Amino acid sequence: MGLLYSFVSLDQAQLARRRRLLDNYGQFAQISGLIIPLLGFQLFFAVRFVFRKVWKSNHGQKRKERQSPRVSSFPKSVTEPSNSAWARFRWALDEQVYPEWGTRQEWLVGALWTMWLLLLVVKDTGDDYLHVTKRFGIVAASQLPLHYLLAAKSWSPVQYLTRMSHEELNPYHRLLGRIVIAFFSVHAAMYLNFFVQSSLLAKRIQNRDVILGLIAISSMLVLGTTALSKIRTYSYRLFLTLHVLLSISVLPTLYFHVSHLRVYILESVAIYVLLILQRKFSTTSAIASISCLPSSSLISISIKSDTLAKRKFTPGQHIYLSLPATSAAPLNVLRINPFTIANLPAPDGYMHLVIRPISGTTRLLADLAQNSYNSTTELQIEGPYGAAPYFPDLRNSYGRVLLVAGGVGATFTLPIYRDLLRHAREDNSAPSHIRFVWSVRDVGDAAWGIKCLQDNGDDALPQGFEVYVSGPPLQQQQDISTEGGQLAEDSIELQERHQLLPATTGEHSPGEPSTIEGEGNAGSSVTHMRPGRPDLKTIVDDTFSARDDDSDVQKRVKVAVLVCGPVGMGDALRTHVGRWVGRGRDVFWHNEGFGW
Repeated sequence: MGLLYSFVSLDQAQLARRRRLLDNYGQFAQISGLIIPLLGFQLFFAVRFVFRKVWKSNHGQKRKERQSPRVSSFPKSVTEPSNSAWARFRWALDEQVYPEWGTRQEWLVGALWTMWLLLLVVKDTGDDYLHVTKRFGIVAASQLPLHYLLAAKSWSPVQYLTRMSHEELNPYHRLLGRIVIAFFSVHAAMYLNFFVQSSLLAKRIQNRDVILGLIAISSMLVLGTTALSKIRTYSYRLFLTLHVLLSISVLPTLYFHVSHLRVYILESVAIYVLLILQRKFSTTSAIASISCLPSSSLISISIKSDTLAKRKFTPGQHIYLSLPATSAAPLNVLRINPFTIANLPAPDGYMHLVIRPISGTTRLLADLAQNSYNSTTELQIEGPYGAAPYFPDLRNSYGRVLLVAGGVGATFTLPIYRDLLRHAREDNSAPSHIRFVWSVRDVGDAAWGIKCLQDNGDDALPQGFEVYVSGPPLQQQQDISTEGGQLAEDSIELQERHQLLPATTGEHSPGEPSTIEGEGNAGSSVTHMRPGRPDLKTIVDDTFSARDDDSDVQKRVKVAVLVCGPVGMGDALRTHVGRWVGRGRDVFWHNEGFGW
């Protein structure tokens, strides 16, 4: 057959031994999938904890003696120089291998896990071609329970043990799925080759196990293809529909394919049922008020928080929203989209969503808003989810916080900004270390956020709040807003705009603020509105550069950078932040991004 493997004839004892080896290595592959990564995380957390304790005890007193009392009392948002190499290493691992191809860390984990599984495939197979062929299949099947478990949005032991959210684990769910599909594909190809070489193809292609195997591998290939980033972006509904249907149908197909896989299939079914129950218990119906935001293409959805009273919300989380299924529209259950919660539901007394209609569910919601003013409808709400509960303590652990948003990406950053401002007021401290940069195309796209900040209890907008308007000139936007008989005075958003924006059309450089005193509010603050796009390099350099006399301490101030916006904005910001990481700065970075 080949240099390494050949078709061998086995007696009954040898067949029984091969069966035991297949079962044993399948079970070991499954156990290792739980033990190696999860225990590895726990070991990492333990070593990091011990290292920090040892470093603090050995070097803390020396540092205190070297520093002045003022520097010694600097908050714990100062990192040790020894962490610089580790910070650079982490940053390098999080870099994209290629746009939309995943990070270096994902590729490294995928390569290591693939090599481990390949070792389990070939170990103790000798030169038996059918043994290694079967081993590919059973090792792949052993990974299915973990693959389904990684899809859990909450209540997952993997999330608790790794301190990672569903969004952070989802790339590894896709990664393991590709590995499983690849192993099953090799299994199928090697069997087909065996049938051809042995002149058995015409006979075996009619047998149930072969037919079910071909159906299963075909379903997996379609499943893997539609999960590619470009297809998910092109039609998320197509991806979701096929993903749900095929991930369900492939399990009974494999169950009846061969009996040796059934233990893994039953485990996967049990996990899948638990996932359905988890999403069921996380979903509730609520009456929502839907309206168009004046002077913009956005729509607003408001939901009273008493319908969500039992849920805990963290700023920056999102929910999944869908229209309830009806007899006229039974597929509404598949029209499910994630939307970030744009406010703080607990203190505000309601949940607020701001959505830009594109297609699918968002277009249906826009039609509801346009057909009647302030219409109400029943919506299905699932969540909240998101990485925000796993964020470090931005308020106490970081000396500076930079929030950057593009368009409706502010639905992620604005609640975090408001929460930081609220804590600063409670602590009677000036929020000078917090900066929020928001880039929008039209002034009306930022009006809801400005109103939200002013409704926060302050007449003046915070000094760290900046809006960049990249669309038409500001005066031209004011003229357009009154077309069609709509009075500017009838819109709160337009009133905010006239109050906060300059009435002149003079030239402004991107770095020059347009500052206007607020009208009608005594002691209202000056807000900074700038035409054009934000200069991200200057903004990042200003955030990281020293502002204190003791530059040595300032160089060790930890900085948190969070961004939500178009891919280009996130990539450009990361490039500029990466220069400072290369200089040894300790940075918490999170890119919420757009997409699925």
